[in-house]
Amino acid sequence: MLLLSRPAAASPSRWHFSFGGKWRISILFEREEGGDTTRLLVGAPAGRFVFVSTQDPSGRDSTESIRRLPDGETLTRRLVLSRFEEVSGCSSVRAPDACVVFSGPGGTFAAGFSEFAGERATAARGKAAALVSPGMRDALLALAPLLPAVAEFGSYGKDFLGLVWPERFTQPRSLRKGERTKGCDFDATFGFPCDARAREREDKRFGGPAR
Repeated sequence: MLLLSRPAAASPSRWHFSFGGKWRISILFEREEGGDTTRLLVGAPAGRFVFVSTQDPSGRDSTESIRRLPDGETLTRRLVLSRFEEVSGCSSVRAPDACVVFSGPGGTFAAGFSEFAGERATAARGKAAALVSPGMRDALLALAPLLPAVAEFGSYGKDFLGLVWPERFTQPRSLRKGERTKGCDFDATFGFPCDARAREREDKRFGGPAR
């Protein structure tokens, strides 16, 4: 369980955890005037991924994306709770429904959040699933056991991947405790190297140079 308090400072903060050597996850958090951005750098048997979550200050407009490495294929879901009339594809959605926009290499699909339930759900799920390649789909499905185990993946489950593949991503949470470890070298392989201050803090916490 990684329920971390979010800092008020604008400078990026980072944490790294290992889950029995099976999964490794770095959390990079940044708060700016335009909103919060959280990156999750994930190393798992299913592959390597960069999860990015951004939320505007109102909390009514959030975007989550999952990018697979090394090919960079990305699935993105934007959820707009109100004032979405000018968002591309959302003009037909009527309040109090929310608008959800999926984007991938296969294009973009926008619909009311309610379309992913009831008699229209099968068609909506099929359109969203078709936005990614079969390889990306299989990689995402292989991540299903990880998402309920880590609190920071909450935005990617029920209201993201769970909309498209509910049978795989709507399991109840079963949070696991990760071990806090060094992560600077791990982060650098994803293109997010530590600066000198972060390296210094890591060495001070764990002792010796980063491995």
